[in-house]
Amino acid sequence: MRDANLVGALAVAIGDAVTRAAEAAAPEPGPAAAALMLVAHLPGMSIDALRIGVGLSHPGAVRLVDRLAARGMIERRASAEDGRRVALHLTGAGENAATAIAEGRHKAVAKALDRLPAAERAAFIAATEKMLAALVAGPEDALRVCRLCDEAVCTRCPVDICLGIGGD
Repeated sequence: MRDANLVGALAVAIGDAVTRAAEAAAPEPGPAAAALMLVAHLPGMSIDALRIGVGLSHPGAVRLVDRLAARGMIERRASAEDGRRVALHLTGAGENAATAIAEGRHKAVAKALDRLPAAERAAFIAATEKMLAALVAGPEDALRVCRLCDEAVCTRCPVDICLGIGGD
């Protein structure tokens, strides 16, 4: 029971720190940071895939994309696969925001990781990879779990967000 309490508290503490850092760099509070990071992960993703990743209804996701497009961060294009479907892509401003979000997330998590000596950190990362792989059952879970990840630094992702859901 204590193990679960400690891990739960760590998850909440890190989650809160990551949320604060991501929202500080995002154009608005709420799911905007996750939306920008997901589109950075999967350029050409559909609004439906975005909806799944950020946990919104379809109309909520459309409104979020509308706001981000109005701010010049996301653009809609016709899908290369299906011209009737919208493909989401970051603009230069969106890419800059995604970079700032990723940097804030790295700093928030580093505060905890930096307390561990190298051997403990390596063991913790190995255990984390196993736990993540056990908790993600498919592409929809991967979109939700990796919604704030920096794809550029995750070279051996145990979740593998690039499962082909909703992109060009």
